[in-house]
Amino acid sequence: MRGDRAAGATLYGLALVLLLAGGVWFVRAAPDVGEDPAVVAGRATVERLLPDLPRQAGAETMVLGAGGRQERNTAVLGGSYSLTMLCVGDGQVRVRLSATGEDSGRAVPCAAEPEPVELTVGLADDLFMAVSAETRGEAVFRWRVTRARSY
Repeated sequence: MRGDRAAGATLYGLALVLLLAGGVWFVRAAPDVGEDPAVVAGRATVERLLPDLPRQAGAETMVLGAGGRQERNTAVLGGSYSLTMLCVGDGQVRVRLSATGEDSGRAVPCAAEPEPVELTVGLADDLFMAVSAETRGEAVFRWRVTRARSY
């Protein structure tokens, strides 16, 4: 009987070791959850440099993958508007404001501490933007449109 108990204890011990090793492997092989720290830092940078304003007509922070493209439509009242854009990353983001046709758009350079690119545009009732990333890796892009002051 003693030999049977020793064999059973050995078998249970090996099963426990195998179970623990499988648990450690499972936890270590699990994919990372949450946002990339570089994206979190980029988002904080663009939102610090281009904060929301009470009189803005629209604003958004977008994360674009390399070669990614997104379109946005924002309803506005007719008039003159200031469109300000920033990008954190490596490369540039191209912004096209034309809803029809394929123009080359305006390049917004991406950097660790970006300089704002500002355009004055006349809008009837809608702001259309097609944003294309020409970057190596992910880029964080922020835009804000505010009504230009009239004189």
